[in-house]
Amino acid sequence: MVFTNDDVGVKRLLLWIAAVSSIAAAFLLLMPDGMTRETPADGRVHLRYWTIIGMKEIIPYFATSFSTVQDRIVVDTTPIPWQEHEKKILTSIVSGNPPDVVNQITPVPKWAARRALVPLDDYIRRDRLDTTMFFPSLWEEMRYRNKIYGIPVYSGSYALFYNRALFRQAGLDPDRPPQSWEEIFALNRRLVRRNERGQILTMGFIPNYGNVQTFMLMAWQRGAQFLAPDGMHVQVADSTVVGALQWIERFYSEYRQQDVAAFLGGMGFADQHGFIAGKVAMMILDSSFPDQIRLYKPSLDYGVAMVPTFPGLPSASVSGSWWLGIPRGAKHPDEAWEFIKHAVSKESQLLEIERTEESLFPANRYAAEDPRFMNTPAREIFVRMMDFSHSPSVVPLAHDVFWREITGAQERVIHGLQTPAVALQQAQKQIQAILDEAQDYDNFVQMHADNP
Repeated sequence: MVFTNDDVGVKRLLLWIAAVSSIAAAFLLLMPDGMTRETPADGRVHLRYWTIIGMKEIIPYFATSFSTVQDRIVVDTTPIPWQEHEKKILTSIVSGNPPDVVNQITPVPKWAARRALVPLDDYIRRDRLDTTMFFPSLWEEMRYRNKIYGIPVYSGSYALFYNRALFRQAGLDPDRPPQSWEEIFALNRRLVRRNERGQILTMGFIPNYGNVQTFMLMAWQRGAQFLAPDGMHVQVADSTVVGALQWIERFYSEYRQQDVAAFLGGMGFADQHGFIAGKVAMMILDSSFPDQIRLYKPSLDYGVAMVPTFPGLPSASVSGSWWLGIPRGAKHPDEAWEFIKHAVSKESQLLEIERTEESLFPANRYAAEDPRFMNTPAREIFVRMMDFSHSPSVVPLAHDVFWREITGAQERVIHGLQTPAVALQQAQKQIQAILDEAQDYDNFVQMHADNP
């Protein structure tokens, strides 16, 4: 599972305002908290659980194992195709007939701001839920206006992958991965190979290849705060972010954009992926990628290391979470909460990982740190990186716009159209405008929620 800007791009909820009209939103504010449903003949509580699926229709193990720990509640699981999930869930909430539990990845605040979710704080306090079981960056994603609206269940972690064979060919120590960005820059010079026409055949590292924005990691490492503490002001043009983007500018001053673009044009998926094909020696990749390597090139000699940083500064990664929430109007919120607690327990998470073909990374750090999960050197690195992870929901109420503009700023710098400072100032202006609109709408919703 990967949760950064590119592959989360198709998994985000920033089409919300366009998809939900003001009339529907107003109806959502005023709708009753539940609608009558028929009582099942077996006398048990039937919990309606909607889970999102991709290419495969996989029912989470915790949805079936819940019946082994109690016999009062039955989980009726409905798989929802990714392309349809937003429309179906929103329609069900507006109509007053939502499921009892939903599985989501899009930013919690985008749902909570429209009062589409039940706050979970009372349940957490009542049951004294140990919230320290969750990795900090994942837990903070669940918060909106100082309330918790979701519980993280799975995530993804990132680390530096490097090709040991290419290191040897370049006369480098395959047991010494780079630890700093300066080392990355220097190693790249030794790892680049060109043909007689000057075309690039292999490269050491390409900062904008993959689904992680390298300069974002650099900015976090330098202490960037993209959103002011009040949550109302964007700080994209901060000097820490400018400095990070200047590194990208420096890279492309040494390797022409046209040459790199032509090189990237030969990349693809599966065995044509740059790292798997042995064309790119170093990449920041997610915790599911070893499975891709085993599938497409099991003989690949590679290592996994911490993400490089600047001297004296901590590393940085990015991780979002699949989370479980209770929609407003759910008929069985108490039973839904019991189900959620089961899903995120250490044992449920470990059994899920052991019994599924999916590449899962537990949000429960006790499960992640258990020897049953942390059974390879690579996984040890991925677990360590979670302590340096940041949420991809940088500006939750302007999520898609943030990533669109931040990516656009980088592209303008790469193509020499703008300096990093100018590009980021333009991005900040655009993001702030959308954030202002979202905040006005949010204030309207909250006002009517408080004064129905």
